[in-house]
Amino acid sequence: MRKGIAALSLLGLGLAQEAHRVAITHPGGSYNQEVAFLWPWVYFFSVVIFAVVAGALAYVTWKFRARPGDEGEPPQIHGNDRLEVVWTLIPLAIVFVLFGLTAKALIQVNRPIPGALKVEVTGYQFWWDFHYPSLGLRNSNELILPAGVPVELEITSKDVIHSFWVPGLAGKRDAIPGQTTRLSFEPKEPGLYYGFCAELCGASHARMLFRVVVLPKEEFDRFVEQAKAAPPVADERGQQVFQQNCAACHGVARSMPPAVIGPDLGLMGNRTSLAAGIVENTPENLKAWIKDPLAMKPGSKMPGFPQLSEEDLEALVRYLEGLKVEGFDFKALPKF
Repeated sequence: MRKGIAALSLLGLGLAQEAHRVAITHPGGSYNQEVAFLWPWVYFFSVVIFAVVAGALAYVTWKFRARPGDEGEPPQIHGNDRLEVVWTLIPLAIVFVLFGLTAKALIQVNRPIPGALKVEVTGYQFWWDFHYPSLGLRNSNELILPAGVPVELEITSKDVIHSFWVPGLAGKRDAIPGQTTRLSFEPKEPGLYYGFCAELCGASHARMLFRVVVLPKEEFDRFVEQAKAAPPVADERGQQVFQQNCAACHGVARSMPPAVIGPDLGLMGNRTSLAAGIVENTPENLKAWIKDPLAMKPGSKMPGFPQLSEEDLEALVRYLEGLKVEGFDFKALPKF
């Protein structure tokens, strides 16, 4: 019995954490602030309408209830023109108010922001690529942004339709092959935000996650400046293993190559998660991913490397974990 209660408690805690990750009630960006402005109005009118309708129904039910001694039909009411006009005009006024507020919010969230930082977002089965053309920087599965700076995402896909969604910062935008959709917003608070693919796209659709890391402007500028330097070599043997087994699909240059096959790993050591956000970035998880990716993510195009010796695998993990900009602990950021 106690084990059952404990299991239910853990399940409830897990569901609560997941609900927090997808909650849009905390407006961490300008987009969500506009949307959050609408909610009190919708709630207010919903409560008023419910109270009026439920109250009128209760009153009519009580007022015209059958009483002892009643015989035949009660006096019939054939309508009230004035009342009918009133209950038609009031809902119409409510609709116009909500329409006006919604139109204002839609105009605001879809308006391009002058001087915004542009990021090219590309969806693949089942991971995300982020390219900063003006900064000469590239990262995969973790979008790093400055707080208080407008951002414009140019979103597309290279295979099937995906949908880019960061509930804590902005609304959804489809990633469509051959087309570019745009999403503009301004991150307000530094922190770690959870992102999802919101369009069924294959076997690992539910595992096509990502993170948005929002840093204070000064830290972001420092990170970008240091990220432009050549990645360090933490383990020479691991680098050799990488060149022999991984370099055909993955780069570590932190910039956009001529052709993209797999995620760029130049900032691997700074990532908070692995395999497009499905597990925490730890050496143990990284080894398990390298050995058998399909066990963690069905439909992944990455082959497994079970043939690697334990020594080569350890060296490869040390090399990948060393691909980072020192002095940045993204895991310590608040989680939204």
